[in-house]
Amino acid sequence: MQDRHRISLNAIRVFAIVARTGSLAAAGNELGVTSGAISHQLKKLEDELGVSFFRRGNNTVSLTEVGRRFYQEVGPAIGLIEHSAEALYRDENEISVHATTSLALRWLIPSLDRFRALCPQVRVRVETSSARSFSIVPHSDVSIRHFRIGEAAEGWEFLARDLRRPVVSPGLQAKDANRQEIAVPRLPALQCCVGNWDWQLWCEAFHLSPADLSFGHAFDTDDAALHACVAGLGVLLAPTILTGREMKSGALVNLPGYEPVETGTYRYQRRLESRAVRQFCNWMDIEMQNLE
Repeated sequence: MQDRHRISLNAIRVFAIVARTGSLAAAGNELGVTSGAISHQLKKLEDELGVSFFRRGNNTVSLTEVGRRFYQEVGPAIGLIEHSAEALYRDENEISVHATTSLALRWLIPSLDRFRALCPQVRVRVETSSARSFSIVPHSDVSIRHFRIGEAAEGWEFLARDLRRPVVSPGLQAKDANRQEIAVPRLPALQCCVGNWDWQLWCEAFHLSPADLSFGHAFDTDDAALHACVAGLGVLLAPTILTGREMKSGALVNLPGYEPVETGTYRYQRRLESRAVRQFCNWMDIEMQNLE
């Protein structure tokens, strides 16, 4: 059997860092080498594999289609190796927690003072990413992510239901105050989910057709869409656990006549079983129970 040519794992790591940062200089700074050394490593890897991973411009690089597919496959593996190695150097009182950007900004970070009051010795490092780029393979000590209704969630522990209901700004509601009933189809519907899967589930629950809705602006995160909703740009199908601040302050109000619809669940997975991780997960469970 003919031996396969061995590819340098270090070169693949260099490729992954350049793909993540989008810059030879940034990758060089992260690795402590010159951008020229980074470029040499990439060129050697491309020559060995007979492909082109990047399009090169003036001080910029962008992934080719081959490069994008390769990064999707090797990126999670490189990240897992780096996190595993890093864990060896961290002390037992520090944990890393990965969550989607909106969940981190609107629930996790504002709640961390209560966790610190219970476990002052534990330090939490919060890592975020968009829901669309959330890694299937957890890299952090604790990963929290959203699962749609019907999506397989084997190996992930239940944290909370994802209940969503239409919310609007008081100003937008006042504009329709002369009408006896403010109906969702009469307002611009804000979009923040791929393919509007959330609105589709909601329409099924209320026996409506998505074609009955008038879709307005689109956003890539719940957090951005909520800011747009506060600004009066339309009605948003908002997760109830992400809107506590606006509901309490009166910046947003529930649209009358519509009960919450369950569109999925929030779940977590722990990669380590340290005492600090157990304390954090127990605290999360209690926090979510208090929100219900």
